[in-house]
This record gives sequence, structure tokens and C-alpha cells, in this order.
Amino acid sequence: MISLYIIMLVVFFSYVGFIWIKYGVQRSISDSYYRLPDKWKFLMTLFCWGFAVPAMIIGNTALMFLAGSFIAFVGVAAAFKESMTKEVHMIGAYGGVLFSQMSIMIDYGLWPISALFLLFSTTLLLFGAKNQIWWQEILAFLLICVVLGLRAL
Repeated sequence: MISLYIIMLVVFFSYVGFIWIKYGVQRSISDSYYRLPDKWKFLMTLFCWGFAVPAMIIGNTALMFLAGSFIAFVGVAAAFKESMTKEVHMIGAYGGVLFSQMSIMIDYGLWPISALFLLFSTTLLLFGAKNQIWWQEILAFLLICVVLGLRAL
């Protein structure tokens, strides 16, 4: 479990860190797909799968499995500005966040963490923060990392 957790962390921090350093904060993590050169666009899919599959295994609950599955859909439909993939991508993105937060609350009993996510997301929305989707996604991924880290260790 610890090796899967380390893989998940490395995938998350290396991809997001690379995008942040090379291209800056994007509108969303998914927008990074369009910043990458064509020959490197597959990295978005690898990012999603490299995070989702370990999360599904470590989480070991139906809700976290669903969260990981939806995150994997985001990677399958990385080109979200195309009409054929937009719906799958958006359902995957919203489903990943929704089911991960439900898992954190129900499976792990850590409702204050989900309350923190809701408070943070609402604050960004109310104040019209720039790149709010990026920051909401970053927090959602980090909270999954924290909760699954408690489980893995």
C-alpha cells in the first residue's frame, strides 16, 4: 500500500508541479492538456490514471473506487473542448470530486475535511477568485492524498 501511495503522490506532484512551473496556474488542471505539445498530451491521461488507480486500490471502498473511476474517465476524455469527449470529461471531473468527498465523509468519517473543501470552494466562488477551478481541483486531490495517506500508513 505504501508503494502505491508514493506512486500516487509522485504522479500528482510531478505533473501539477511541472505544469505550474512551465505554464503557470491554469484555468483548471484539465486545461493543461491544451498547453502541452501534441507529443506530450498523453501525460494528462497518465496523470489521471496514475493517480486514480492507486486511489481506488488504497481506498478499498465502493465510493473511493467510484471516485477513482470518474477521475480515470477524465484522463480518457482529456480533450474536453471537443464535442465527443466534453460530456464524459465533465461527468468524470464532477463525479471524481463528488464521490471522493462522499467517501471522505461516509467511509472514513472525516466530514470536517469535506466541510473544509466546501468552505474553501464556496469562498473562491463568492469572491470570484481567478482560476478557482484549478484551486478547487488541487484541494480535492490533496484531500484525497491526506485521507488515503492516513489509510496507507
